[in-house]
Amino acid sequence: MTFKIVSCKKTYQSLILYIFLFSGIAQSQVEELRIPLPRSEYDISHDYHKQLLLLALKQTEQPGQATQIKTTVSLSQGRAIKELIKGDMLDVYWLGTSKQLESDLLAIKVPTTRGLIGYRKFIIHKDSLDRFNNVKSFFDLQKLSACQGTNWPDTEILKASGLEVTTTTIYENIFKMLDLKRCDYFPRGYHDAQTELKLRRNLYPNLISFEQVMLHYPFAVYFFTNKNNHELAARLELGLKQLADNGSIVKLMQSHPLTENVYPLKNEMGTLFLDIPNPLLSDNTDVNDPKLWILPTDFNIYYPVVKNH
Repeated sequence: MTFKIVSCKKTYQSLILYIFLFSGIAQSQVEELRIPLPRSEYDISHDYHKQLLLLALKQTEQPGQATQIKTTVSLSQGRAIKELIKGDMLDVYWLGTSKQLESDLLAIKVPTTRGLIGYRKFIIHKDSLDRFNNVKSFFDLQKLSACQGTNWPDTEILKASGLEVTTTTIYENIFKMLDLKRCDYFPRGYHDAQTELKLRRNLYPNLISFEQVMLHYPFAVYFFTNKNNHELAARLELGLKQLADNGSIVKLMQSHPLTENVYPLKNEMGTLFLDIPNPLLSDNTDVNDPKLWILPTDFNIYYPVVKNH
């Protein structure tokens, strides 16, 4: 089954959406919403985004409605994007945003983790610790190779600033490449590094977290839907904005295993903060909105900020 409005014809979808969202009269019923399976058994981001998705749907739910989320098949990010564009296998997925994605799909422009993913700490091989202790500038970082996913927007962002990147299409293979020293560091979202190492400590005991450098670029994960799924996109946007306004996204981040380990946010004043631009971000994105985005000042980072522009 697919996400669909069961009581209206396609020509009246816009009118029905207005009634659905604002009149309080239940004219439709969500039957099923399809998302991919987790990328691996360690993918706790999947559960976080599933919970946030349910909260957003619950926020706009009308009497008599019930929402079921169905996990379908395991997909690489590139394949998931293609399936969303086709609209046959998936109804919604969370992706690191880019101008191209926002052209190909409908983006719900509320950062799912408040832009925390744009603050990067490194997973490295323990044998590389001395090399990273000598990183004192962005130019030092350019001498090292980052590990990334082939179809991730991050890969383009890093390359655009002159950083060397080694990629793979399979998420778990990134840890294998790093363990085999085929790349030097895996820049992870601020909330990811410690948790991912803990989950894989038996598989990769030689991998460690490096805390002395923070790489930053304004970046967000958004929920995306097929370009024709305006009803779902509108409902998610309304629900997520309400969750942002009432503090529910912060509360979820403070309680979910994906992000709870970073709260309260650490004072990073003594950290080497390397700030690079994100050429893939839409020009009208207000990354300084404190309701939607975590700001460098939340980490007690003011100046100096090292930029590569």
